[in-house]
Amino acid sequence: MTSIDLSPPSTDDDVIIDISSSTTEEIDREQLKLKFRLALIDDVDNKKTSEIKAKSDQIRKLLCQRINRFTVVAHGVTKTHLAQWWSSFGFAKETISGETFTVSNFVSCIHCFTTYRYGSSSTESIAHHECSGPTTENSSTLDKHFTKQKNPFRLCEQRHLTKLFTNWICDDLRPISVVEDSGLKKICSYFYSLGEKNCSRSMDLDSLFQSRQTISRSLKNEAQLYREQISELIKEPVENQALTAAPDIWTDRYRQLSYLGVTVTFIDLSQQFKKLTLCCRNFPVDLAKTGENISKILKEELNRYGIEKIDHINWISDRGSNFIKCFNLNSIDPIFCFAHRIHNVLTMTFINKKIDSYFNDDSMDDIPDNLGHEEFLGDELLTLVQLGTDGTTTLKQSVVTRWLSLFVCAESVYCNFDAILLALETRRTTRYVNDLTKYNLIDLLLLLAPLNAALHAIQTDQTPSLHLVIPFYQKLLHDYSTHSKLVSSSKKKYPSIFQSSFVADYLLNESSGVRFFRQRIRTKLIEMLTFDDRHYMAMCLHPALREMDGVSNQLKDVCYDNIRKYLREKKVDVVNTTKDCNIPTNKRRKLLHKFLDEDEDNEHDETQIQTSFDETIIDRNREDINLTQNTGIGRRRSSSSSSLSTEFSYSTTYQASKPDELDEYLEADIPSSIVKDNPLHFWSSELASIKFPVLKCLARKLYSIPATSAGTERLFSYSGIIVNSKRQRLSPDQLDNIHVIRSARKVLGNIQKAD
Repeated sequence: MTSIDLSPPSTDDDVIIDISSSTTEEIDREQLKLKFRLALIDDVDNKKTSEIKAKSDQIRKLLCQRINRFTVVAHGVTKTHLAQWWSSFGFAKETISGETFTVSNFVSCIHCFTTYRYGSSSTESIAHHECSGPTTENSSTLDKHFTKQKNPFRLCEQRHLTKLFTNWICDDLRPISVVEDSGLKKICSYFYSLGEKNCSRSMDLDSLFQSRQTISRSLKNEAQLYREQISELIKEPVENQALTAAPDIWTDRYRQLSYLGVTVTFIDLSQQFKKLTLCCRNFPVDLAKTGENISKILKEELNRYGIEKIDHINWISDRGSNFIKCFNLNSIDPIFCFAHRIHNVLTMTFINKKIDSYFNDDSMDDIPDNLGHEEFLGDELLTLVQLGTDGTTTLKQSVVTRWLSLFVCAESVYCNFDAILLALETRRTTRYVNDLTKYNLIDLLLLLAPLNAALHAIQTDQTPSLHLVIPFYQKLLHDYSTHSKLVSSSKKKYPSIFQSSFVADYLLNESSGVRFFRQRIRTKLIEMLTFDDRHYMAMCLHPALREMDGVSNQLKDVCYDNIRKYLREKKVDVVNTTKDCNIPTNKRRKLLHKFLDEDEDNEHDETQIQTSFDETIIDRNREDINLTQNTGIGRRRSSSSSSLSTEFSYSTTYQASKPDELDEYLEADIPSSIVKDNPLHFWSSELASIKFPVLKCLARKLYSIPATSAGTERLFSYSGIIVNSKRQRLSPDQLDNIHVIRSARKVLGNIQKAD
């Protein structure tokens, strides 16, 4: 390891720096500046006072990242350094690939990272430093002023502040909820702290308030700093292909500017699932949204984060032809969004055609640009109607392109049906509901209930979800196979609607309309949903799902072959095995996700139905396979008194002369204590690290891929909130900066809390 330490200049002060250098040859400073960021900052020759201050702030911000690259080397009081402040100060050090650089012209507090110029002036300011203890860049004193027991302010003072808030909201047209913002409390807390420190001084309050130009510059600078932190954070996941990007295009409703948004999900070394926003940048007006142009812009954005080859990461997207063309140009095999396909299934079921430009697999934009806007829905498509005070709530209008909102709309109308009739009668407008009855609403809710629950459950960006796609698909086919199963599933998912005596009596018999659409939904699910090999591999690598119940032996074989191919690529000794495809898997597995809960009481005496359907689920380069499949979901296992739970023990249906890592995983007795809904709980265990190290790498890669691109849709929802009627002139670059800062602060803050 090479250590590069530059000795600081001596001064007339009684403190002398004595930092030894481990190098024996002259170091080219210009080369150091190219490699080490601290070397560039440490260059203070011919710099103005303001520039020196800016460099001090840069070092402090880098240290506040609390990453291994930037640290403080504690100095301590020595015989040659007698000043007591040395016990709390040291020199910032940067480490890259085993080589280090230590600054010589600045010293930093080892607790709060406050940084001072050292070597050219008095050390009085360093000696009088008041450290507030361990902190972060954005730490506040909320605990000090809001959570601990304090004497309350006088009632007259509270009332006066309430009046000031009221006037502010009215005069500047601010939302009332602004008084609950955590950011406002942090600002007030900081003002309080300043008042405590400067209570004996006459201060100019106006000097604390910055102009909009200053804030704009700060946004740009902070965003750049956070991009550098993000680059460091995702560097290792990118190298190990444990990062997935989800791109999409959105258009704001005011200026009709298009934006390319990219969110990434990744799994770090500690097996934690994280999500970040990389960009929401303006798509040039003069460029068509073609695959070539999208590819060009994606490469530009990823290069900002040190991702030079876009085919070295995973991708998930809708089926827009422009994105498919982009992926084909770069030899990328993406995962397609499960939620988009479910929306297509419902559109084809009820409308019998794809909505023009909405969810059209062959159109330029697979998904409407403003789909998912919270602000968009709130202003135009979410109608709040005051119906009375006797248990009524609200009416919610649906969106033509969002079937989830149709369920919410139908539910709100059903729950307030009597109040709606009364309101319409008073206005003599009952013609609007002449053809609508409660029974119609119950039928619609029944048909949408399983799909609505499935989409809500799988559109998570907090935990892995790819392994749930196949089980969810199987469960949907199961629920829509018969009327009784559909009713039973709906009662479990939405008891407040379907367990009332009125609804239960009505649902005893299936109407012809419900039967038609139930069968049609199931048919469209079979026809339109295709799956990638990675869906099956992710399912197999969840210890609770590794038996792959309901999956044909042929598809299991393909899955095992793909896993072994990965093992071979990692130079693991893998042997060919002979497989017995005639032995069915009848073991019961424990289902960990609440969506997959079976109606056990109704199925103990029920013979499982063998259903024939097309499983166009293999890699798209292979021919589709039509198989006879068991669509029933396995029942729960019985409990075991063994210390090693038999719930998760599995014996393969084939024999191998020398078991490989996959064989050992499939046959292992895994303690139930480390098998949770989140598969990363198992793969972060010591057992997985010791016994299945290569499979652990594969699991990390697969589970970084979400089942849906919901994260990018949420990004556009936030964009719709930011770009509103009062902020139409907001620069697209600043919108991008806001998203990056917001996302990075959340993720980095959670990392610091965990540390």
